[in-house]
Amino acid sequence: MDQNQVDLDEFRGARVLVTGASGFIGAHLTRSLVAHGARVGVLLRPSGSLAKLQPLLEHIEVVRADLCDEQALEQAVARIRPRYAFHMAAFTNVDRDRGNDELALTVNLTGTVRLLNFLADNKVTRIVNSGSCEEYGDMSSAITETAAPHPVSPYSVSKAAATMWCEMVYRTRGVPVVTMRPFLGYGPEQEAVRLIPQAILAALQDREFPMTLGEQTREFTYVDDVVDGYLRAALVPGIDGEIFNLSSGEENLVRDAVDLIFRLAGSQGKPLFGALPYRSAELWRCCGDASKARDQLGWRPKTPFAQGIASVIPWYREALRNGQLI
Repeated sequence: MDQNQVDLDEFRGARVLVTGASGFIGAHLTRSLVAHGARVGVLLRPSGSLAKLQPLLEHIEVVRADLCDEQALEQAVARIRPRYAFHMAAFTNVDRDRGNDELALTVNLTGTVRLLNFLADNKVTRIVNSGSCEEYGDMSSAITETAAPHPVSPYSVSKAAATMWCEMVYRTRGVPVVTMRPFLGYGPEQEAVRLIPQAILAALQDREFPMTLGEQTREFTYVDDVVDGYLRAALVPGIDGEIFNLSSGEENLVRDAVDLIFRLAGSQGKPLFGALPYRSAELWRCCGDASKARDQLGWRPKTPFAQGIASVIPWYREALRNGQLI
């Protein structure tokens, strides 16, 4: 499929639901939808922050409901009445801690089950479910969507279960849902609990940065490219029930990625490789094959890693200067 065959102006005037719009990718997605003229309703949990959405509040409808509150969720979907829905909300803690077990399953699986049911009842045209590359676990080669999941955390097993549920409801009930598996998105406004912003902030503050030896490899995918894949997945016909990897095609050693950040920031600090141990069941290689997204969605990542990092560092520098880190 040629890239130009997807017309994002199809969102103009369409009612669109975004769950998890206060998150990193969700906020960027919401901004893009508004820019394309969509009538966006965002579903936020009662305690969710509006910080990332402040510039958009005149252009979006904010509905407060928790995925775990079945009645509130049903009412929220009925109020927004979306033609398209992007399910971005999730419990995203990737720690291996057993204390995450029940919350991960309740939010990521049960919440998804309920949301899909209510969206199906409201005759939505397409649901784009947000999965995760972590569903695959550790693989020795570039991962295709047909690979069996080997999750290594409560988060990743709950996301894998949610993806399987999406496949099941399409096959058995015809629910029009597709699942995206982005490979480690990064960009402006990403929360500092993630590796890339942590390293950038340490570099800008000329600090030492304790980390593992960094022998793992990762594909980091720029947020604008990720958003483009999600938008396309909502509009391309004939892909219900499918899973799509969104990966940059550029595999980096983690230590090389951090080294690049410190160099581009002109930092007087330095990474401390080996200061931290690897996680239990560490993912040594996380590399995706995005040829399916290329062929069926016309999606191609446009941002090389070095270019993306060079564009992100100034955002964090300005945010540090103005005390605007979220």
